Amino acid sequence: MKKLTYYPGCSSHGTSEEFDKTVKMVMTSLDVQMEEIPDWNCCGATSAHTLSESLAYALPLRNLVLAEKLDNKTIAIPCASCYQRLKVTKYHMDNNPELALRINTTIVGEGTYTGKVEVKSMLQYCYEEIGLEAIMARVTKPLSGMKLACYYGCLLTRPKAITQFDSPEYPISMDRIVEALGAQATEFDYKTECCGASFSISNTEVVIGLSGKILEMAKESGADAIVVACPLCQSNLDMRQPDIEKHFGKQYHLPVFYFTQLMALAFGADPKELMFNKHIVPVEEALAKIGKVEPGPEKIKKPKKALEAESEVE
Repeated sequence: MKKLTYYPGCSSHGTSEEFDKTVKMVMTSLDVQMEEIPDWNCCGATSAHTLSESLAYALPLRNLVLAEKLDNKTIAIPCASCYQRLKVTKYHMDNNPELALRINTTIVGEGTYTGKVEVKSMLQYCYEEIGLEAIMARVTKPLSGMKLACYYGCLLTRPKAITQFDSPEYPISMDRIVEALGAQATEFDYKTECCGASFSISNTEVVIGLSGKILEMAKESGADAIVVACPLCQSNLDMRQPDIEKHFGKQYHLPVFYFTQLMALAFGADPKELMFNKHIVPVEEALAKIGKVEPGPEKIKKPKKALEAESEVE
C-alpha cells in the first residue's frame, strides 16, 4: 500500500466537499493510505500573497514543516490554489537560503524546514505516481459514450520552471486519465485560459466574460461536460453558468465535474455517494451518455450568497 500526505485546504470543508470526499474514495480504491497533515492551516491563497511576502511564504511553510514530520515522501493537494502556494514556497525555500532562513524564523516552535517532501497536485499524483495502467485496471463501469472537455486552469502547470508538470499551454494528463476511464477527451483549446479566479466576488463581470469563453469553446468541442481539478474553477464555471447564459443569451448545459468524481464513478462507486446533487448545472443528461445513472437525492438548494461567501477562502 502506498502512503501519501494529504493537505485538503479550506475549500474542502465548504464549496468543494465533493472533491475532498471523492479524492478519499479514489485513493482508497487505489490502495493509497492518506495521512492528513495534523493541525494544518490555510495556505493564504489568494489574499496573503497580495498583501505580505512574509505571510505568503510563512503560511504554506508551516504546512510543509508539519508534513515533513509524517515521514512520507509526497504531499498531494486537491486545490490548485493551495498546490500553487505550497509548490511556489517550496521552490523558493529550496533555491533561496537567505529567504528560507528569514521565513523559518516566523514559524519558530514548529520545526525547521528541510525540503525532503515533494509537493504534487492530486492530478499530478494520479498521473505520475498511480499511472494510467493502474487507473484503467480499476475501472468496472467505463464512461464510454461520454465526451469531456478537460479544463486545467492557470495554476496546475504554470509556471513551468516551478511546477515541472505537463505542458503549460496544452496539457494532456487529465485527458489521458478520462480516456483511461473510457470517456473521450475532446480537442479543447481553452484548457489553461483563466476563468477569472477570485474576481468572482470583486468583479463578477470579469468572471462572466472569461468563464463564458471557456464554456463556449467547451461546447464547440462537442463536450457533454467539463472536467476540472480546482475548486474555484468548478465554482466559476458551474455556479456562474446560469448568469453567463443570461448575459450571452446562450444555453450551454455543461455540468462541471471534478475528475475524482468521474474516477470514483468509473471505479464502481454508488453515484448517490458522489454528491452530484451539489452541482448547480444538472448532471443527468451528461451521465445518461454512459447509461442509466441515478445521481442521488434531490438537488441541494444552497443560496448563491452562501456559495459566494465560501468562495472567498480561495
